[in-house]
Amino acid sequence: MSAPEHDPELFDELMSAELRRQPVSGYAIATLVVGLLGGLFAPFLAIVALDRIRKRRERGRVLVICGLVAFAGWAGVLGYQVANGTAWWQQRPSQDRLPEGTVHGLDLTVGDCFWSPPASGATDVLRTSCTTPHTAEAFEVLPVTGGPMPDIVEVYQRTLARCEADARPLPDVRVQVVTPTSQSWAEGKHRVVCYYRFATEMTEPAR
Repeated sequence: MSAPEHDPELFDELMSAELRRQPVSGYAIATLVVGLLGGLFAPFLAIVALDRIRKRRERGRVLVICGLVAFAGWAGVLGYQVANGTAWWQQRPSQDRLPEGTVHGLDLTVGDCFWSPPASGATDVLRTSCTTPHTAEAFEVLPVTGGPMPDIVEVYQRTLARCEADARPLPDVRVQVVTPTSQSWAEGKHRVVCYYRFATEMTEPAR
């Protein structure tokens, strides 16, 4: 007596029905939602979701993929904004909301004292007299060749090394630079400002 023949189409239909009865992974749904919102936890949720789908034979692999694609889109947009200096935290506030004495960091001149920003880069700073409390002092302005904006990382590394070489040795002082962004470069600010960042507040010029 011959063995019964298996119908491939019937087998596929039975397998599809079996898969439809499996629950959808909650982590897969979370990955999709968080990915669509641009949440940073989307990749971590995706790892957990795929592991549970594999071990528990749950459904939701397509949801995980869609969530990761959406997250990648958000990450691409954010990366583009950061590279062009247009991310929300890089935006300069309206001039009518800036405190008196605020200037763009690239408008500082040698000997100007001010309150230091948290890190190197192009930003607004609060300029003040060198005999009143301050945490930074500009000591050199380096021109940057005009034309198309150069790579900002290269400009930062090259000019920081130049600033450090030209700086006077001072105790508890860190050398930092104000570098241009695409916006400030378009405004004609083709320069870098070297400044001392003091560990404590100063009330006199650097000696």
